[in-house]
Amino acid sequence: MITRLSKVTLSSLVALTFMMGPSIADDPLVVVSSGGIWLESAKANFVSCYEERTGEQPEVLTINSSEVLNRIRANPDNPPIDVALLSEIDAIRAGEEGLLEKLSADNVPNLADVPEIFREQWNNYATIQNFGAMIVLYNKEAVPEPPADWKTLIDETIEGKYGDRVSFPAVTMAWGPMFTWFLTTLYDGDEDMVFEKYKEMLPNIANYWTSPVDAMNMFAAKEIDILVYWDGRAYAFAEENDWAGAYIPDPGAFQSAAMIAKVNNGSDKAWTYIDCVLSPEAQLGHSKMIKYPIVNSKVEYPEELAAVLTPLEAVRQPEFRSFMDKIPDWIERWNKEVR
Repeated sequence: MITRLSKVTLSSLVALTFMMGPSIADDPLVVVSSGGIWLESAKANFVSCYEERTGEQPEVLTINSSEVLNRIRANPDNPPIDVALLSEIDAIRAGEEGLLEKLSADNVPNLADVPEIFREQWNNYATIQNFGAMIVLYNKEAVPEPPADWKTLIDETIEGKYGDRVSFPAVTMAWGPMFTWFLTTLYDGDEDMVFEKYKEMLPNIANYWTSPVDAMNMFAAKEIDILVYWDGRAYAFAEENDWAGAYIPDPGAFQSAAMIAKVNNGSDKAWTYIDCVLSPEAQLGHSKMIKYPIVNSKVEYPEELAAVLTPLEAVRQPEFRSFMDKIPDWIERWNKEVR
């Protein structure tokens, strides 16, 4: 038998549910983007696609990978982020900790056109959305004949050929350990040799940079003549400034990438957003804006864009699990011996 009190209580619950329902349903999808030109591209290509498909506008956060990981770790049952943008190693860790949901072509149809190499190291918990490489940006007026290969660049920096006007990435910046791994592959896996080279270069290094913005500002102001930097921004700068050049030293470069993933227990709307990110139209638009290669195999680059993109065959993807546990020791060693 339903009493008068229980009827009132039931009625109140129904009313409360009715009032709360739209608020919950209207919670925007929360996605992550890098800042600057990457944010502009995300809005122009990914967000616009999502809005067209759903009629809804997502909330876009510009926070770094470590902060993304910290936030979803802090509240895994009710995460504050639905679509994560992570570094390669953070994506591996998040997947192994159960913080991400596996991607599949059932939920993300455009994933079918993303080659396995862009997601196999992450067991389909994340996929690369765009990738690039560390290359060399140089002042053609000061360095008319830049060194053809990495080891020559390092040796000539040690010799002082370029004065103290060279800048390499620090081990402590986000992709610094990947660059260190890459250098070990040039020196027969000898980590001690790589750190010795770091120390020997130090007198002729303007700085080992940790801020990509500061590094580019130094180069733009002609305070340095050689900058080891990401290819997309390097090629874009060289296009806009006749005095600058950019190239890939032999034997190639290591791959750095932005990983996109659906956060476990996040909104299922995330699947639509990720499918937008991987769609051919959005991928091509993204590549045109940021000057980085993308991963959907159906995309055909215009000739002028293809000319300034690092080809996949010139890029070596790091074997992340082979060195990710060494990173704390590398950073400690860097701080003691080089910094």
